[in-house]
Amino acid sequence: METTGQKIRIRYITFLFIFFISSCFNSNEPRGAYWNGQANFMHVTKESMTMTYSVDITGQKVFLEGFYEVIKKNTDKVIFRIKVEELEFGNREDGRNFCRVWGSINNTEIQSYLFALDCLPIE
Repeated sequence: METTGQKIRIRYITFLFIFFISSCFNSNEPRGAYWNGQANFMHVTKESMTMTYSVDITGQKVFLEGFYEVIKKNTDKVIFRIKVEELEFGNREDGRNFCRVWGSINNTEIQSYLFALDCLPIE
């Protein structure tokens, strides 16, 4: 029969083990993205999907939960403001990396994304 001290130790060790395993899994999730290629912005609503070509975010780098201004390339015109909520990474058939930076725009529930080429995760 186990004593109270043994039960506490077993629970403590179990907690540490679960904490360690969960921290290992979370360490590989990207917390941001950066890119060197061109970027476009897909504005998605219930009625339509509209692509705005040649956009930029200052620094060409974003992080989860950050707020960023999407501007028309080579201008100061802010097209949208996006809160980054999800990052999606992939490879095109030609081998180039890309990412989709998903988020809500202009303080609404509308989910849209920035599509960037030559994009890599920041861990």
